[in-house]
Amino acid sequence: MNIQGTYTNKGLALTAKTAAGACLRVTRVVGGSGHTPDIPKAAALPEIRQTLTVGEARCAGDTAVLPVTLAAAGLGAAYTLTELGVYAEDPDEGEILYCVYRLDEPVTIQAGSDTVLRFYLRQTVSEDGGAAVLCSPAGLITESDCAPVRKMVLTTGASSCAVTIPAAELQAYLDALPRLLTEHHIITLSGKASEEVSVNGFYGCGSLLLRANNLGDCVFKRELRVLNCRLPVQMEKLKWELDETANKYRYCLPCQKSMVYADGCSFNGCAKNGRGVGAFYNSYAVLANCAFHDLECAVSTSWGGFVGIYGDNPTADYSGNAVGVYLLLGGLALLGDHVPDTLGGAYNTKDGMNAIIKSGKFI
Repeated sequence: MNIQGTYTNKGLALTAKTAAGACLRVTRVVGGSGHTPDIPKAAALPEIRQTLTVGEARCAGDTAVLPVTLAAAGLGAAYTLTELGVYAEDPDEGEILYCVYRLDEPVTIQAGSDTVLRFYLRQTVSEDGGAAVLCSPAGLITESDCAPVRKMVLTTGASSCAVTIPAAELQAYLDALPRLLTEHHIITLSGKASEEVSVNGFYGCGSLLLRANNLGDCVFKRELRVLNCRLPVQMEKLKWELDETANKYRYCLPCQKSMVYADGCSFNGCAKNGRGVGAFYNSYAVLANCAFHDLECAVSTSWGGFVGIYGDNPTADYSGNAVGVYLLLGGLALLGDHVPDTLGGAYNTKDGMNAIIKSGKFI
């Protein structure tokens, strides 16, 4: 598909004014189903069907590129797109029809469909004062172009993808993934991760599962942060052993604006330095059958964060902690029936609006 542009006489006059230093201000771009006769003398586009979305123009030398988008989702009736009209503001006459772009192949636009067309309208002013308006067909995104991407975005039955990698390579693997996940990624880890790991900005209909075959097969020596994820991040049989560089504010698993599920994991501090799991800023962390040892505090939550801890693991899995649950400004913690009230710590700490609930009672 190609489109060819032609200036109106008033458009040519405005082009001369812009060449002399006036600012070209495009007021609107419309799509029509007619055939404008005698374009140079035309004052309006006949049979206008819709107004297109106009993006910010990009200029380089004597060429300006104007991106415009046609979306069929909000239309009330179908039509055949045959031409585009660009309107601009003349400093002396007000709004004028600046130029008309004609499609060599008409396109049917179905009302309410997912069709989206993007045009990049390129204008070049020749040295002798003439003008030619062209649009590269490479700048047109057709329905066939959009369909494969739309299928990925709208899919409801996401497939699975399983890999096995060393824990030391986890960050590089995550960095190589697209932020939009349309598959359930199952990542089996082994060995030690001595550097911090960040799981950041994932969204979509897929999920992430970080797992080990056995507890102790994969050990994190520093934080594994989960940030700004709008899909579930799950963990199974992972172990944290904070090293001697840990202070009381370093977490094993801090979460911000994310959803985390951990099953059968073990969070271990160093001489009561370091913290276990933190859920902040509307995050929630659900921890099943997890262990907490030698931490400054086992779990912490604030600013709309939620932590749920449950399981049938023995009380020995909660030991040597200074503080069990630390709540600050809007934190909530739910404890299962078999979970110690203070998670192996000497006490819990609550500061501000918050609550710890166990067996339907506040503690």
